[in-house]
Amino acid sequence: MMTKHPGPWLDLRKVLLSMAIASICLFDTTAIAQANIAPDAAPTAKNDSPSAHALAFDVVSIRPGKPGSTSSMMGIAGDEFRAIGLPLGATILTAYLPSVASRDQLSGAPSWVWNDTYDFAGKVAPADLPEWQNLREYWNFRVPTRMLQTMLQAALEERCKLVVHRIPGETPGFALVVGKHGLNWKKLKEAKPDETIPPDAQKIALEGRMVPIMPGAEPALTYYKTSMASLAANLSMLQGIQVEDRTGIAGKYDFSLMRWQSDDGSYSWDFEALGLKLQPIKVPSDTLVIDHIERPSPN
Repeated sequence: MMTKHPGPWLDLRKVLLSMAIASICLFDTTAIAQANIAPDAAPTAKNDSPSAHALAFDVVSIRPGKPGSTSSMMGIAGDEFRAIGLPLGATILTAYLPSVASRDQLSGAPSWVWNDTYDFAGKVAPADLPEWQNLREYWNFRVPTRMLQTMLQAALEERCKLVVHRIPGETPGFALVVGKHGLNWKKLKEAKPDETIPPDAQKIALEGRMVPIMPGAEPALTYYKTSMASLAANLSMLQGIQVEDRTGIAGKYDFSLMRWQSDDGSYSWDFEALGLKLQPIKVPSDTLVIDHIERPSPN
């Protein structure tokens, strides 16, 4: 488990562990299994890559990664999205299947898509900066965002001549649900509109706030003004597997989520104290099939 919530930058050396890449990893928990696709599934030969985009990066740079470099990152900073020192496959998954962290769900990719690294940088046009600013503050690697996905798809289509189609499937995930004894309203407190949020509370997806676990402090994540949907999105990132909010609970709350460490060194979260639990489910998750791709055109 991560003991500190990442900022707008994510170290994809940890993300891509879930993708089963030997040299790069992101989440250190359960890897997402490959979707179970029927052998006689006959996908329609069509291009799901967008041919016209309302949104696109103003400037795109895609260059081969530096030989011998062991550093990698993916994230948003200022007016740019960057995926540095990463296989292009990681950027493709972010563009089309952001809730997936398994390379098994990208089919038809030539070997260089995973074996070669690239430095990808997309700069946002000034007219798109207001929308981009909101995305930058709440970006979560595992939560789809129309703006970023559209821009990435447009860049890949233009620079790599990418053509793809999808095969619907399912993958293991979790549902965040109310426990059998109901919610613990003593520990799950409704947030007040005018309450003061600690300055070290980080912004998370869907406008939630979270204070990460700090060295020497109580082993708990503390949330402020956080909805159950925001909590589920944050758990998806922390767990490395998709979590859906099925609590049926509206509103925003303040609460702490304790983390326990067992004798074998593994971690678990005390959902029961809040009256919540994670229930294993199957979640929709497409396999993305590459029909055509070329190495990025020179800048």
